[in-house]
Amino acid sequence: MSPAHEKLRALWLSRERDYGERLAAFVVPASGAECDPELLRGWLREALPHYMIPDRICTLAELPLNAAGKLDRSALRLPEQPVAAAQPLRAPRSPAEQTIAALFAQVLGAYPDSIDQDFFADLGGHSLAATRLATLIRRAWPIAFPLRVVFESPTVATLAAYVEQACADSPADTTIPRLPRQTGNEP
Repeated sequence: MSPAHEKLRALWLSRERDYGERLAAFVVPASGAECDPELLRGWLREALPHYMIPDRICTLAELPLNAAGKLDRSALRLPEQPVAAAQPLRAPRSPAEQTIAALFAQVLGAYPDSIDQDFFADLGGHSLAATRLATLIRRAWPIAFPLRVVFESPTVATLAAYVEQACADSPADTTIPRLPRQTGNEP
């Protein structure tokens, strides 16, 4: 059992529309214990798939309950900022990284702080957003791009490396960086 897990009295994960379709964790540490968000994330990474790791972690003294003794979801408030990254932030360097970072922003509504941030765990992406991202990547480059790549390589850096390798391996002309945006009038 992880030290992070032993110090918890309650943990509730929520993916609510009120949180911008992001996954949040509300934690109640055991009496006298402190909750280290990075230790908790490490334990959650061992126990959950990467796309279920919360974007935000909020420590509470108690989970709010309603008059019936059930969790009062409307009383839960998110912290202003996600948990700080443990590694240094890296800006997009290549054209592929810049384009994919812009696509992350288009899908998630916010530009990633670093090319190493996880689409799911750090930025709050989910399966529908991953589907939109894969579609936009297919439109941006004339390559085969399966959806599973977003789940297996969920950072700007790893997706850009995949795209660059696929472009290098592709016999097609990959100098065209983007396809025209569809307006919905096309068949």
